[in-house]
Amino acid sequence: MVEKEEECCEKTCLCPVEGIIDTVSKKWAICIISHLGENEEGYRFNELQRTLNGISPKSLSDRLKELGEEGLVNRNVEESAPPKVSYTLTVDGKELHDRLKPLVEWVNERD
Repeated sequence: MVEKEEECCEKTCLCPVEGIIDTVSKKWAICIISHLGENEEGYRFNELQRTLNGISPKSLSDRLKELGEEGLVNRNVEESAPPKVSYTLTVDGKELHDRLKPLVEWVNERD
């Protein structure tokens, strides 16, 4: 098994980025990053769900959790009664947004 891993990594190895690629390639992930990147103040869960017309609450929750685990999205909790939770991009998330923006613009131009 070790030989296969070494053989894999002799070529251009994508092993370190597989986790983030798997996360970003999931349905809705790029849309979430795109929307959060266009609103510096962030979105509350329901606001984000409304802007992403058609996403289920479970899918949104799952994607936000995964993007958070990859260090792309912050979950901000404001101490109040009840607590207010909002989502913003991390520094890495903003960088990814900036790099994805030309792709999103190209897709929009094709429609």
